[in-house]
Amino acid sequence: MSQARTQVHTLTRFALIASTLLAACAPSAPQVVTQVVTQPAQVVTQEVEVEVTRQVDVEVTAAPGALPYGLLPGKPYAGTKLKFLICCQSAAQFFLLNQKSLAFTELTGIEVEWGNVPFGEFQTLTQQEGATGAGGWDLVTWVDVWGPGLYDTVEPLDPYIERDGYDISDFPEAYLAPGRNTEGQTVGIPFRGHAFTFFYRKDLYEQLGLEVPTTWQEMEDNAKAIQDGTELAGIAPYYGVAGGQNMFLWQSLLWSNGGDLFDEKWKPIFNNAAGVEATQRYVDWLLVDQIAPPGSVDFNEQAGQTDLSQSRSAMFIGWSWMYGNFINPTLAITDVVGNVGFAPVPSWEGKGAPATYGYIWEVGVYKNSPNKEAAWEYLKWLTDAENEKRVALDRTDARFINVVVVHKSNMEDPEINALSDGLQQNMLAVLDNARSLPMLPEYLEIQAILEVAINEMANGAPVQETLDLAAADVEALLSQAGYYK
Repeated sequence: MSQARTQVHTLTRFALIASTLLAACAPSAPQVVTQVVTQPAQVVTQEVEVEVTRQVDVEVTAAPGALPYGLLPGKPYAGTKLKFLICCQSAAQFFLLNQKSLAFTELTGIEVEWGNVPFGEFQTLTQQEGATGAGGWDLVTWVDVWGPGLYDTVEPLDPYIERDGYDISDFPEAYLAPGRNTEGQTVGIPFRGHAFTFFYRKDLYEQLGLEVPTTWQEMEDNAKAIQDGTELAGIAPYYGVAGGQNMFLWQSLLWSNGGDLFDEKWKPIFNNAAGVEATQRYVDWLLVDQIAPPGSVDFNEQAGQTDLSQSRSAMFIGWSWMYGNFINPTLAITDVVGNVGFAPVPSWEGKGAPATYGYIWEVGVYKNSPNKEAAWEYLKWLTDAENEKRVALDRTDARFINVVVVHKSNMEDPEINALSDGLQQNMLAVLDNARSLPMLPEYLEIQAILEVAINEMANGAPVQETLDLAAADVEALLSQAGYYK
């Protein structure tokens, strides 16, 4: 790898961590604060004043003599004060859970303090805390691909799961897999997850007589018809360097064409014939077919979804939580609100079902926590299906519309689906065929190499040559890490 390319990849490795999310703190003490409302991954932001309060909300039935959420009776850990290492409290799901945490305290006598960590510092702090315990954090949540850096520092949860009859089978496998360490032990419980989803303007589809696409070819044809019949761009992809976001669409094309990132020996194969064909197709949306807006060469996810929410593009592929923005009149214009449909991401024609990635945040307990039993009590409450449902149904503040659920039972729940036109049922269909990213300690460095390569190709660099260079860089990285000995 040349010195220049090494410098670029080093810089982007740090940039990707800082660019994926930005969130302001939402303290638990009652006060009015000005904060930026954001949700992982990206979201259109707005400045609002939010009165952050804790709510007592315990209207959940349980068997006689038992507590809801599988909590232990008798408040055995009353007086314990837990610290939860987390970022982005103003994400709707996190905001509402933090509000309702006083209900947990009322039931158990355990107090919980949520962290206010800026996302740009979050990954580093999760690893430092695992290594040193200096901050006194008991629980932690993490993005799936950060797992290998934490597996040795978080507590195996299988004994707790078995003892308390915690139903882990209610989560999709695509969400469970990243929560297992290299020995197959469960160290993380699915907490915040998204399914990669195809969004489209229902009104324009009806106006032009278009069918919801099931293949990439059908989607491309629809994009051209939309551009011929309206003033909108066909689709808003995102090719910019921004925390690996430009890889998600690329991987969907790669996987659906029968390609992959690595072979069974961790040798890069994304530059083989299937990878080159998929990548050429992806960048050709911008460079040849011109069904993407010119500015998408620098788009991140936020810019892409904004193009749909502001009626500049007619289609967008992104995370399921973003539907909450498309139905929110403070974030989308009138023409868009109520007119966005969704479906599974298209497949490669003639090559089977769609293939995409199930994005998940796990939550677990640090090994160095002195309060593991009390932390497990809170983890049960935090990830309980009924509690998740109550948060999903909460519409008391229109600025915090949460459509995120990770339990299969909630994805099938009629009440939850009724609030979002069946979005969660669509999520379940997507996740049935979704996969996880490679859980390698070096993955974020690999991501930095690939996202730069994708942006270079979207700017006109030759596909085969650029993929070959990226594959050589990745192979050199893994070779240095000892993968090929």
